[in-house]
Amino acid sequence: MIAEAGTTTLEQATNILLLAAITGIAIAMVFSMLRAILGPRASDRLISVNLIGTKTIILICLLAVYLREQYVVDVALIYALISFLAVIVLVNAYRTAHDIRNAKKEEREQEMELNKEER
Repeated sequence: MIAEAGTTTLEQATNILLLAAITGIAIAMVFSMLRAILGPRASDRLISVNLIGTKTIILICLLAVYLREQYVVDVALIYALISFLAVIVLVNAYRTAHDIRNAKKEEREQEMELNKEER
């Protein structure tokens, strides 16, 4: 990292620390993405998608500090709202699919009981 003219040692150390944190969060996001892809259950995927959203918010805030651009924090807040709504939609879709699966399972069990009674 090349030191800019007029920066103090403390500012340089802060920049190095911020870059290390940004890199660490980005690597953690890759592992979360792998968990979202590999599963094995839908709940694991749902939690990892939520975790990716949270890490993205942290990453945006770290970039705001590194770039010294405070308006980027507003982008992080908007992303947080969108991420929250996306997780709510995914949970509702998962719940609906789970309820449909359970209803079909109950119907099959009732049909099996009726078949046993007829014999």
